[in-house]
Amino acid sequence: MARLPNTSIKAAAFGQGKFPTIAFVNLSDTPLGVDLGKLVAALQKQMEQDFVPIWGYPAKLYVTDKPKADEWQVVFLDDADAANALGYHDLTKNGQPISKVFVKTTISAGQKVSVTTSHELLEMMIDPGVQMWAQNTDGKFYAYEMCDAVEDEEYLIDGISVSDFVHPSFFESFHKPRSVQFDHLNKVSQPFQTLQNGYQIVSDGKSVKEVFGSLAKERNFRTFEIRTQHRSEYRKLMMPGDSSQTQPAGIASAPFESAQAAMLYHAGQFLTSLATVNSSS
Repeated sequence: MARLPNTSIKAAAFGQGKFPTIAFVNLSDTPLGVDLGKLVAALQKQMEQDFVPIWGYPAKLYVTDKPKADEWQVVFLDDADAANALGYHDLTKNGQPISKVFVKTTISAGQKVSVTTSHELLEMMIDPGVQMWAQNTDGKFYAYEMCDAVEDEEYLIDGISVSDFVHPSFFESFHKPRSVQFDHLNKVSQPFQTLQNGYQIVSDGKSVKEVFGSLAKERNFRTFEIRTQHRSEYRKLMMPGDSSQTQPAGIASAPFESAQAAMLYHAGQFLTSLATVNSSS
């Protein structure tokens, strides 16, 4: 499916007072390792049973090979090369949010497709535009991602593994350690904590970097876990500078006069991309 504009559909139609319907589309030649229908049913149950009571944002999930124009999508592809070939990038052709699950890449990294899918779905639900940040008491901005900090923590829904996720309290720096619950599995003890197998993207308004829960996670992240076209990588690309030229700590040059300027830049870049989807031919 090529990423072609449709001027009859208004770009940025998401977030306009309508809860989304999310189409799950399997374009991967690699077996998922789980029945897609059962996976989507488990994800729907995770949403209704665990996620919506905390975050308050529901969605209807279903499997199809022909998504409707106003639907968000979770698309299964072999790898980033397949995404490029089929035209899957930041948004659907109709300007709706999209998450990509790279099946071959996920399995090669020793990860479960079901957990990766849950991770991508939950993060897309709360920050569909991949531009939200939360400020900590140290003045730094942390990417508003639901699952990165607790990555690889999982639990079962009807026998299918799904991802742990943080609560809104995770991004509220005024909470004292262990004063409230910070994630679904109750493994996080304080705001903005990165678990051993997790990571987060942090910006000080002048640079953006990854912080890791352990040296082992950093090593795996840079060696085995191919993040091309992951939503977090898209977030980093919204910062100026060449993100491929990073220091060992993952710092990419991104000069700004202030943190507020950085935030305005993120918003401007995102709106520009939406306008391009709507007006290009």
